[in-house]
Amino acid sequence: MNIMRDPKVPALLPGGKIGLVAPAGAVKPEQVKEGLQQLENAGFMPVPAKHAFENNGIVSAPIEQRLSDIHTFLEDDTISAIWALRGGYGSMQLLQNLDYRLLSQKPRWIIGFSDLTAFQWALFNKLKLPSLSGFTLTTQLHSGNPWLQTGLQMLAGERKELSAEKFTDNRVEEIIPGGARGTILGGTLTMIAALCGTSYFKQRRNLILLLEDVNEPLYRMDRIIQQLDMMGFWKKVSGVILGKFIYGDGELDILPYLLPRLAAGTPVVRGFPYGHYSDSCPMPLGVRAEFETQPFFLRWRSPVNR
Repeated sequence: MNIMRDPKVPALLPGGKIGLVAPAGAVKPEQVKEGLQQLENAGFMPVPAKHAFENNGIVSAPIEQRLSDIHTFLEDDTISAIWALRGGYGSMQLLQNLDYRLLSQKPRWIIGFSDLTAFQWALFNKLKLPSLSGFTLTTQLHSGNPWLQTGLQMLAGERKELSAEKFTDNRVEEIIPGGARGTILGGTLTMIAALCGTSYFKQRRNLILLLEDVNEPLYRMDRIIQQLDMMGFWKKVSGVILGKFIYGDGELDILPYLLPRLAAGTPVVRGFPYGHYSDSCPMPLGVRAEFETQPFFLRWRSPVNR
C-alpha cells in the first residue's frame, strides 16, 4: 500500500457533492432534516447513500452494505467528501474490510464523530489520512451552532487556527501551563481504548490529544486511563485538550485521574467546546499542530489541497 507522507484532501467548497453514509447507528430522514438544510444553505449537494436510512437493529445496515456505500462514494470522482450522518455503534465492524488502498488513491474529507472515532483513528494509523471530528447531522449541524461557519471554513482550508478571542462564551481553562507541538488526534475516549491491541492503534509520540466522552461513569473513565497508562501511552503525549465529559445532566472531572499519568510538565487545558452536545466545535484530526495554554492558541497545518 502506498502511503503518502503528508496526505492532502480536496477543499470542500460550495457546489461540492457530499456523500452521506451511516457507518454506525440507524438514522431516520427526519432526524437529519435540519442538517441537510444547512448543507444545502451552504451551497453543497448532499447525496444520501443507497443504504443510508436502513435499520438493521444495533446498526444501520449489514456490514457489506455499509462498506458498499463508502466504496461507491470513494470510486465516484464527483464526490468531494464523505460525511457520516451520526455515530451510535458499528464503525469498528468495517475496519478489517475497508478498502484502504482506494482511500489512499482517492483521499478526501471523512467527517464523523463519536463512534466514528475508531474509523478516523484507523485512517490515520493506516494511511496518515486526516479527517474532521464532529458535525453530526443529527446534532451539531444546525443554524444555532456558533461554530457552524468555523467548521465549514476548516473543510474549505480557510481556517487553520483558533485563539482565545474566539472563546468569549466558553473559556478554555489552563490546567498545566505550557505549549506543545505534535499531531492532533483524539475523539471519544472509550472508542480510542476499544482499539488498543489492534493495528489501528499505534503508540505514537508527540500527540496533542483532543478528548471527550458521554454517559460513562468516572470508574470507567479511570479504568481506560489506567489501561492506557499500563501501555505507556500517556508518557508519549505532548499536550492535552479536554472537551466535555458529559454524564447525565452534568459533566465529569477526569483531571484527578488523568494528571498523575501524564509526563511532568505536559500542558493541559479543559473546557474546549467539543463533545456530545449541540454547540460543539468540530476539529481536524491527523494534522500537525501547535498550541499554547495561556492565552489559549491552537494552529494546525491545513490538510486541504486548494
